[in-house]
Amino acid sequence: MIKKLPFLLLVLFLLQIKFIYSQSNKTFALIDNFEIIMKEANLSKSQILQIKDLLVKNDQLIAEDAKLQKELNAKYPFVFHDEETTTKYRNQKFVKSLSEIISIEQFKQLFLPQFNSRIKIISDDKFNILKTRYKFLQDQEAKLKKLLLETTTNEIIIKEYYNYDDNLSWNNYTEEKIKSSDKERELLKSFGFFYSKNTKTDTLIKKLTEAKVDAERINQIILALQVLQERNDKRLKTWRENDVANAFNFHDPGDDEYAIYLDFREQLSKILKIEEFKTVFVPQMQNRINRESTKEFEVIKNAYQFTDEQNKIIQDLVYEKNAEKIVTEEYYKYNWDLSQQKLRAVEFRHEKGIKETLRKFNEVRP
Repeated sequence: MIKKLPFLLLVLFLLQIKFIYSQSNKTFALIDNFEIIMKEANLSKSQILQIKDLLVKNDQLIAEDAKLQKELNAKYPFVFHDEETTTKYRNQKFVKSLSEIISIEQFKQLFLPQFNSRIKIISDDKFNILKTRYKFLQDQEAKLKKLLLETTTNEIIIKEYYNYDDNLSWNNYTEEKIKSSDKERELLKSFGFFYSKNTKTDTLIKKLTEAKVDAERINQIILALQVLQERNDKRLKTWRENDVANAFNFHDPGDDEYAIYLDFREQLSKILKIEEFKTVFVPQMQNRINRESTKEFEVIKNAYQFTDEQNKIIQDLVYEKNAEKIVTEEYYKYNWDLSQQKLRAVEFRHEKGIKETLRKFNEVRP
């Protein structure tokens, strides 16, 4: 048995050499085939040589990792090997080197077939979501599908080309999605539809329509929402870039989330009349109106004694006061001085009416 052991090891060694050799042959065959694709994409000789060298080195790293894994498995009954992290690091390193050799357009020419299946699934999902919101004619469906395929392709290619850097990939991907949204909005607008990407926007469009806001102003509000989202995306992009580049980041308070939000509120108040604003948005303020009206009415109720009919009249007056106050505050929220001026006028008018009503009842509790 002992004499047979060296022979057995020799056989295993030869088998391993054969396996490695066959794997190398397979890799070189794939690289040779890929060289044809690179030539068809009009890459220069220098680019082709650099990429071939990069592919060989990447294959060597994979082989080294497999060898290490095998050695560890032979030595330990359980191996802690973070394959996901190792693969991600190796892939990012490869893509980083690749991006230094070829442009994004060349990357698309070489690797697009690998992403076609993913692109189709994502673009089909986008189309199906839009189809649940709109009724398209046959030619409109064809145009929309074509556009979604084009924009999704650009998004995925950009995301993968910059995949070696999470922040860079996210930033460029986000910018491309903004461009995609602009194209979708313009196409849907040409079909005579309002642009909506989610049920929240659908609900807003429905409420604006019920408030008899015309199509032109609805489109202005939807565009303002789009700009709001784009500015927030760009804000996050800038913050990410600054956080990466600087040990301490001085964020610009003039373009933070609340400042962007107030700019949107100003646009909204210029598009909608205050009564339209109230019709559309007062349901969101209802709990606050009820809470503040109840609190104020309880104070009055403790100071005065009413009949049931008088009770209802005062309660309604207090509710009307708080409803108008809160709607006014929200409508002019973008400008503190203006909102305070408007609120004082609302407060004075309603307080005067409530006091006159109480005086008429003339039932002050001793």
